[in-house]
Amino acid sequence: MSKQLLIAIDPGFDSMKVIANGVHFKFPFCAVETDERKMSDYGGRHGFILYKDSSGATWRVGQYARTVMYDNKDSQDDPMARFYTEARFVSPEAAVGILSAIAKAIELTGLYGEDLDIRLIVALPHAVRNKYASTVTGLLAGDQRFFMTFDNEAEKEFRFTIHEQNVMTVSQTIAAILGETSDDNGFIDESKFKYLANGPTLVIDGGYYTMGLVPVSRGGSVDDDRAESNTNYAMKNVNLGVAKEIADARPDIKHYAVEYLLSQGETAVRYMDKDQGKVVNIDLSSIREKKIQSVCNNLIRYLNKQYDNLIDFRYILVTGGTGAAFFNQLLDYYKGTGLMDDEHMLLTRPMIAGKELPIEFAVVVGAYKGLRGKLGEE
Repeated sequence: MSKQLLIAIDPGFDSMKVIANGVHFKFPFCAVETDERKMSDYGGRHGFILYKDSSGATWRVGQYARTVMYDNKDSQDDPMARFYTEARFVSPEAAVGILSAIAKAIELTGLYGEDLDIRLIVALPHAVRNKYASTVTGLLAGDQRFFMTFDNEAEKEFRFTIHEQNVMTVSQTIAAILGETSDDNGFIDESKFKYLANGPTLVIDGGYYTMGLVPVSRGGSVDDDRAESNTNYAMKNVNLGVAKEIADARPDIKHYAVEYLLSQGETAVRYMDKDQGKVVNIDLSSIREKKIQSVCNNLIRYLNKQYDNLIDFRYILVTGGTGAAFFNQLLDYYKGTGLMDDEHMLLTRPMIAGKELPIEFAVVVGAYKGLRGKLGEE
């Protein structure tokens, strides 16, 4: 009898969030092809992930791939600049990252063997889900054979087959809605049904690269004509503002470098002030806090213009890591207008098996619930 592994993956611009048979984990979504014969510096360290394909080509994945990217940020062919685009979702790097996530899921659940029945769902940005769905399926479906090294463990071989009909995709924003309004089996949670039945509801899904804006009409149907994956009000735009402010002193620090440095706990960068003849520190974290307020103000102006001051929406559901960063400012503003209160503008709480996960897992929780619901229909 085959063993079934249900895997939901949200390959966000910041990190790969995964739920596999109820087990959740994440790692930075980065993959860089390397020649490991020349790079033995990180092997055995915590968080080290190395993917090797059947031809012997190697890729660093996760935090150490991000480090390689950062170290090469000054090169003419800047890998970070190429990786932080929507095309990443249909790139070889995406396939390597997702296959690495599947391997980690197999390791954590202990479900080894070529008879493994894998059911996979991948969440994609709302605006490009239909465009990229078939390509993503093509990257992942079929027979897979590769090798992985995690942390200080020995290299392991992974072999499995994912049948084409068992690879699904879902809009990240739709997944966030499912996560908030469904139970663990993917069926409507009666206590949350009001967000769909008694709308209209606007879902604001803030990620690193996109700000998903999806109106849901009374009754629960998505208004695709008014939905969008906006690229002007996400965390990338915050970091672009930070990079612009420090450009005169540190032109090498691009938006993706800001994110990398802060993720490493490096809240300050230095430069040589030639007038003073000494080193000066720049506080990245305080600059970013100011830019968060600025970009959120821009988002509010956009929402008011695009959706007539939100007067036609009964509920606003805010989700995602950037959504969480903006939430208090959004709530204060719309409470101040008298339009919203704490019961009608909410930050989602991703729950699974009675446990609340961090807000960044909101999309993958919904995708996992959706996958379980889909299988329940079979």
